[in-house]
Amino acid sequence: MKANLRKNILVFLFLCFIYESNWAQNEIDLNPKNQIEFQHDNDLIGLTDRYYTSGLFLTYRRRLTSGIFPSITEQLSFQFQLMVYTPDDLDAVNVHKLDRPYAGFSGLNMGWSFAKKQWMIESKFLIGLMGPSSGAGQFHRWFHSEVINFSIAPWIAEIEDSFHTNLELILVKEWQLSPNPFSVYLALTPALAYGTKDVYIEPKIIFYFGRRNPLNSSIAYDQIGSLENETFFTMRLAYRYVSHNALLQGNRSGDNSPFTIEPNEKLVDFGFDLNHRSKKNNYKFGYHTLSKEAAELNRHKYLSISYARSF
Repeated sequence: MKANLRKNILVFLFLCFIYESNWAQNEIDLNPKNQIEFQHDNDLIGLTDRYYTSGLFLTYRRRLTSGIFPSITEQLSFQFQLMVYTPDDLDAVNVHKLDRPYAGFSGLNMGWSFAKKQWMIESKFLIGLMGPSSGAGQFHRWFHSEVINFSIAPWIAEIEDSFHTNLELILVKEWQLSPNPFSVYLALTPALAYGTKDVYIEPKIIFYFGRRNPLNSSIAYDQIGSLENETFFTMRLAYRYVSHNALLQGNRSGDNSPFTIEPNEKLVDFGFDLNHRSKKNNYKFGYHTLSKEAAELNRHKYLSISYARSF
């Protein structure tokens, strides 16, 4: 399993390098207005396959040339997402031996952001399916069978089918503590989510170290419109107050899933990221470590890797 995962990552990085080389000659547009990004999350760092075990995200972003507010950078985003959640014991066929329910989610997340050099407001609206109809279980079984040749989970007692909608509001306030070439930024980014899938409040603090653009033109906040190179390191700490988590509890509006558990009211997310922009190409590598999402569970960690192309 370990060798196959390492091989897949190396192939992905090699393809990104070839893609950048083939497109290097086509860097005429100095202010791209569009971007496509592919992101993959996986808990391979601990050679585990549990809890939030994998995620696939395909995002299109559009920078508006004439938005609602003058002198403010506005962007729209449309993201397809597929996320897989599994218990610790993938061989268990008895519900009583599961520490959490199997759960899958697929949906479309639509965002609208307003940014200046030191602050940003972003609103997101999520619609999607949870349960067998999400396709996450089928994807997980196919991936284990065809890609990594690992044991195939039975996906018993999965969170039942339900339709979800969610709203999220993110605020960002940033301070530059030192200038480039080795700048230091401090950011506070509180977030609020409410809907049938998630209800939480999450204050977050982030430090940025390295060569970085101002907020409204930096890949730190997925802002497009600039080709100025960036290379920086990020450290972040989030403290989430959880009221509802449908991936553990089922739909907030009512659920008949065969097995659910109650989430912890508090969740800590700590991690770091490496970010690099080379003209129209963006690369990100992130590490996340999470505290226990529920009393029955253990701490968890996973990696995130993404590539984006502006045009």
